[in-house]
Amino acid sequence: MKKISLLLSLALMFFATTFVACEDDPLNINDIQNNGDENDNYQMYSFNETLNYNSTKASTGSAFCASTRQAVPATSSDADFCVGTQGQYGTFVCSPNASLLAQCYDANGITYSNNKSAKIQNLGNADIQDYFDVNTLDQMTVSSDYLGGKSSLGVGVNQLSSGQVIAFQTSDGCKGVAKMSFSKVTKTVSISGYVAVPKNSSLAK
Repeated sequence: MKKISLLLSLALMFFATTFVACEDDPLNINDIQNNGDENDNYQMYSFNETLNYNSTKASTGSAFCASTRQAVPATSSDADFCVGTQGQYGTFVCSPNASLLAQCYDANGITYSNNKSAKIQNLGNADIQDYFDVNTLDQMTVSSDYLGGKSSLGVGVNQLSSGQVIAFQTSDGCKGVAKMSFSKVTKTVSISGYVAVPKNSSLAK
């Protein structure tokens, strides 16, 4: 009888342990609200935003501010990277000071000038979830690509395909990755990804 009681007790303990383990849900790495990852240098944030790439309107939300994770006008001093389109180079993402972007606006009679710079690199069809870690972003090195392979056109990547991922590093030290999803009908791009904001920034909160 004692053996039976002991076996029953062990069985109950096993099931109780199994039940508790199942109650702990795994971290949902697609949760855009998971902004708590940090290390000594950076605070990490997730973002989802929509930009337009209409070069007939420099005043609309066609650029991205990494530290605030928001769309801003291409003319804004807060713009960290911009999007555009041009027949020869296709859809592109570029540094705000890229010459090609200024040429696109100039072709539409709009004077455009932005001196802010950024590094941008095409990661191709990378799995963006591989960057869901503040230490990975901290240690990431971004090598600047040039539009059309020409430094004279400015930093950026062109002939982008929907679903490709870019890495970026802003002039104020933010590092991040963004997956680009284009809509040629509405001339908009949905971007989603992760950005590490330096803790010495007033926007890291």
